[in-house]
Amino acid sequence: MALTAQEEAKVRAIIAIYDGMAPSLSDDVASNCPALFPEWNGNGHAYARGERVTKDSVLYVCLQNHVSQGDWAPKSSNSLWAKVLEAGNADTPSSEVPAWQQPESTNPYPLSARVKHKDKVWESIVANNVWEPGAVGTETVWREVAEG
Repeated sequence: MALTAQEEAKVRAIIAIYDGMAPSLSDDVASNCPALFPEWNGNGHAYARGERVTKDSVLYVCLQNHVSQGDWAPKSSNSLWAKVLEAGNADTPSSEVPAWQQPESTNPYPLSARVKHKDKVWESIVANNVWEPGAVGTETVWREVAEG
């Protein structure tokens, strides 16, 4: 669905207001508003650890300080960038909780993150969670909170 010029102007005004707050947003909140973050620049841009960018509408976080190169795009440079995984929280309605994605060691789910997996909603009960919800042996890292 395309925005009208008036709707787009309102969105841009909101972004301008909140733009200064974007770096302080938690990953779960940031993943819901990637438009607040700049598009990745592969032309010698200096990136700092923790800085977030979008590339092909996906939000990434910088893992280490570096100066960008055209062939160091986020999707292909796992040592430099980690995809920010979408997750809900206790305030997210079950119908809007995003699907679980297998994280890497560089982008685990945080404590209290909520995800849908196998028709259930799960909440992470540990920080840095990389385990599959509901898998055998994960009773101490995920708890079922609702049917999905």
